[in-house]
Amino acid sequence: MAPAATERTTPLDTDRESPAENARSQRNPKTLPSRWNRDEGIFQLEKRAIFSKGWLLASHTSRFTKPGDYVSGNYVFDYFIILDRDGNYQAFHNVCRHRAFPVVTKAIGSTLVVGCKYHGWSYNAKGALVKAPKFDTVPGFDKSANGLFKVHTHVTEHGFIFLNFDASPTPVRFEEHFGQLSYEWRDFNPDKYTYAYSWQVEGDYNWKTLMDGYQECYHCSIGHPGFAKTLDLNQYRVTPLQNAARHEVPNATSRVDDETPPTFTFVFPTTGVTVTDTMWYSMRTVPISATKTRMEYDVYRRKTVPYEELREFMKFYEQVEQEDYDLCVATQRGLNAGVYSQGMRA
Repeated sequence: MAPAATERTTPLDTDRESPAENARSQRNPKTLPSRWNRDEGIFQLEKRAIFSKGWLLASHTSRFTKPGDYVSGNYVFDYFIILDRDGNYQAFHNVCRHRAFPVVTKAIGSTLVVGCKYHGWSYNAKGALVKAPKFDTVPGFDKSANGLFKVHTHVTEHGFIFLNFDASPTPVRFEEHFGQLSYEWRDFNPDKYTYAYSWQVEGDYNWKTLMDGYQECYHCSIGHPGFAKTLDLNQYRVTPLQNAARHEVPNATSRVDDETPPTFTFVFPTTGVTVTDTMWYSMRTVPISATKTRMEYDVYRRKTVPYEELREFMKFYEQVEQEDYDLCVATQRGLNAGVYSQGMRA
């Protein structure tokens, strides 16, 4: 009979190391306890401490061409982003103020007035309530006090749209949170690219299971054989930044094309941005529960590259994403078993 699992289940607030244990941890760094990748209580803490307080990369200005254009989604919270008449990117919780029905039901669309299809309440692109049927005669009803719940936005000089769901009117400043992140894209010109397509897939794994793998390429020569043929993995480097990381790798010397090496940027907590000469794409790892995640991919092609050529080029990266997906699903099964507690951080 196999021995019983001996994984620690100490509560978070008492799970502290002694000075001697801390010194050993510094010499032999370990992964997070596996419980952090499957415990629903910890996931609820993450929702409050990470996804309700930090800046989340949600979209790009290339998706919007005229006032009224919007995209909707979920990043733990349901939201939508809309371009108003003044050229500002507004974001709101996708919740009607009357009975909490979503005011936007499509992933993309274009309208300067969004209307709830439950009771007909309507809002303009700045979130103000403009119509509430039969409420004009309700004593004490104030339209101005019933606008949509606003979500903080920050748009970088390169067009990346970040959201912050902090209910406070003064969330952490973007520059304070990310430091010099925008400098990482100094050579990136978004005007040379246009939105092409998106895809999504759900996986049975914790969001950190995937992001842990994203932050290293130790697995690449085995898990991504295509990478090993096209990139010099012996020179793969990851440089930690403030709530972000820079990934650099030169092309393999055996390559005969003149494609510039790709750049990979990790944006805490769950996003990766890949930029190449042919295209760039974002990967959002959106947590659904402690053991389920939705992967969201938005692809933008270089304007001089035909769509068919882009799809052929993307087969390589879609294969890499599928390989990571398969690795994470299998890894999560091991994490859920309760046999494995911690591994080596290398």
